[in-house]
Amino acid sequence: MMNNEHNPIAIRVGQIQDLWIQRRQECPDAKVYCLTCNQEDYPLLEGFIRLEGSPYGKSDDTILAFMTDYESPIVLYSFLINEWITSFEADLKKYPEWNWTEFETLKQEASQLNPNDAKALKDFYVRMVTSFKAFEGVAGNILGITIIIYRIEDVVSLNKCLKELAEALPPHISLILTDYNGRDVYSILLKEMKDKACLIKVPNQDIAGAYKEIATQGDPHDPQVRYRQCLFELGEAANAGKKQEVKRLGEELIKICREIGGTVMWASAYLIYGGFLLSFNDFSFTHKILDKGIDIAQSAKKDDKDSIQILIQLHDYKGIAYNLSRDPRQAVKCFLKGAEIAKEKELKLTVVNQYNYALLIALKKDRLFYEPILTEAFEYGYSLDDNELKTINLSFIANTYINKVYNLEAQKRKEIEERMESLYGEDWQTSSKELAAKLEREYQLSKN
Repeated sequence: MMNNEHNPIAIRVGQIQDLWIQRRQECPDAKVYCLTCNQEDYPLLEGFIRLEGSPYGKSDDTILAFMTDYESPIVLYSFLINEWITSFEADLKKYPEWNWTEFETLKQEASQLNPNDAKALKDFYVRMVTSFKAFEGVAGNILGITIIIYRIEDVVSLNKCLKELAEALPPHISLILTDYNGRDVYSILLKEMKDKACLIKVPNQDIAGAYKEIATQGDPHDPQVRYRQCLFELGEAANAGKKQEVKRLGEELIKICREIGGTVMWASAYLIYGGFLLSFNDFSFTHKILDKGIDIAQSAKKDDKDSIQILIQLHDYKGIAYNLSRDPRQAVKCFLKGAEIAKEKELKLTVVNQYNYALLIALKKDRLFYEPILTEAFEYGYSLDDNELKTINLSFIANTYINKVYNLEAQKRKEIEERMESLYGEDWQTSSKELAAKLEREYQLSKN
């Protein structure tokens, strides 16, 4: 796909490849190359890294990528060492003729390193990649060690760690970093590395436009193409706050979905339309659209899983609409209706999620309102076996239960805590708060 000259994504990744080659020629001796872009274009940077690390790369450079979080120098160095060894061992199975003569010796040394000695880990890593560069036997290029870091515990520590590593690397080995505009994680590093740092600013790539081009390619009279085109136009109209245009396109979407055929497709049109209407305050009309979708979804075959999922989500959207219009009791009823439907079909994960959504709203009301819901939710979830709960996160409900139900016996509280810790780790209560925050963002449940 990446070699298709008519593919909008491939064209944009190709432009980043050309920019890389240009900036490499302008900064041939840099020890750190940092590519930055708009946040929405970031997937294109990752696509560029993957492509340049494949046989289809445009540049002569050898680019190897490693993705991780940053906690501390020793954790980062240990990760890089282990990943390098593991990756090379995997490649050896594909290419047994490769003869990196020092590999086995380095592998043995790695197993004997002091995991708490940051300097020893760094020095070994530099020696290992230097040996690898000699094994590669390619002159005139760089070995670009790409470190893509997502979660960062300490930005200052990260910059210091990468500076020390970059300065220790020999000629023709450099670090490649990625960032997006406004995040500016590596500003300290780039400033301190001075002319040994090369900032590569990728201009706006309009990735949303690329997705739209891909989705709408084909015969404009084809209902599937019209469907995708309508979805993009709905999104654009909603983002621009054009309520009447959203209504016009929503009705058009319903017609297209009826033309395509099938109860699920038809009901999904009302779901999508109703979802876009949530951006506005016309809640009466939004409920009317969602109720039509519910009627259609209920008319589907009882064992149709797709229609059941759509039916539950239609009730969820009604719950969001009620919550946004400051009617929390009705909102809770909608989420509990979703739980009831999911129970009938034994969709256990969905049941727990529905209780989560209901509780996030109910807990903002009085105890007489939320406690029966909380007890029902806990008893349902706690009755599931451990294997089920390893994939169904009950931590928010359990943590809320032991903190909000005041007549809970100490022995029962201890039993719950020990079971949750065995399932989700010793930080399970902290994780439960993170889950609650994620759910609130997902369904706008923080508004009441």
